[in-house]
Amino acid sequence: MVINSYDILDLNNFPKPQTVERASSGGRSSDFVDCYYPRIGALKFRSNLLPHMHLMNIQWSSEELVELADTASSDTININFHLSGDLDTRFSGIRNELNMRPRKHNLVYAPEGGFTNRIAPHSSLQMFHLSIEKGFFIDSIGCDDHWSERIQNDLVHNRPFVAVEGTRDITPLMMNLISEVCNSNMRTPMSGLLIQSKLLELLALQIGQFRGPVGQSTGIRIDEIEKLRMLKQYLDTHFLDELSLSQLSRICLLNEFKLKRGFKELFGDTVFGYLRKLRMEYAERLLLDSGNTVEEVASQLGYEYAHHFSTAFKKFKGISPSNLHARKAADTKH
Repeated sequence: MVINSYDILDLNNFPKPQTVERASSGGRSSDFVDCYYPRIGALKFRSNLLPHMHLMNIQWSSEELVELADTASSDTININFHLSGDLDTRFSGIRNELNMRPRKHNLVYAPEGGFTNRIAPHSSLQMFHLSIEKGFFIDSIGCDDHWSERIQNDLVHNRPFVAVEGTRDITPLMMNLISEVCNSNMRTPMSGLLIQSKLLELLALQIGQFRGPVGQSTGIRIDEIEKLRMLKQYLDTHFLDELSLSQLSRICLLNEFKLKRGFKELFGDTVFGYLRKLRMEYAERLLLDSGNTVEEVASQLGYEYAHHFSTAFKKFKGISPSNLHARKAADTKH
């Protein structure tokens, strides 16, 4: 039997995932909320309202077969990064059922409203669900390739669509961004801006995948991902050390090939590119926040000659250390 969501869900406690509040300028978030409904099971969620978008982390478990229908219309773009469990959904106006499986994602526009979610007995689901304002999404994706042209045309004419047939894999880099957002402190003043920047990066990765050919699996195992994350944490605190690839390989217990390939795939930068970024950001803080000279900063970063440091710093930051130092001195006078 199909259950209508409005018959059982208290929308004051469970906000509609497809809703985006335009008035939300600074972002609002909730703590995780637990709900139990005898007819559909247990729900746990956290809702985070941001400018132009609404993020919900949703966990749903049930011992029974559940078909849950919603008939409300929605003019938002809806994205599900499906983390665990099986979810099958029929959308009004879209021919094929969307079958979400662990570590898969897709994007849906269903303005006619009406969809039915189905989960099997003894199921436990986890979803990272993002809704985006239609106008904001149109402005964000551009119209410079075949995929974008098709999507823009469907949006202008209010035609329902899925971004691609079937689903696409959540890549390690996507998963890393999702983990960073889920582990963020959503209560600090700058948290909304930081979270939204990561969500936009996640959206860019997703659209890039939609535009390109269907990729192959990355082949990075879960245990390897954990080792690479631990290595990144090590680099965050040891970036001034002299480090070689063989040393790092021994630290994270991965061979050099898996280390180089996996780190780039997971974090979007090479190991030594990431080290260089950490060192130059540290140098910038020293130049701006301490009384150290350019020569002293160069020495702290391990450079024998200050001009070698100056060249590397300017290449990375677009300004020489001496000019940055002078700008800081001028600002201090004012």
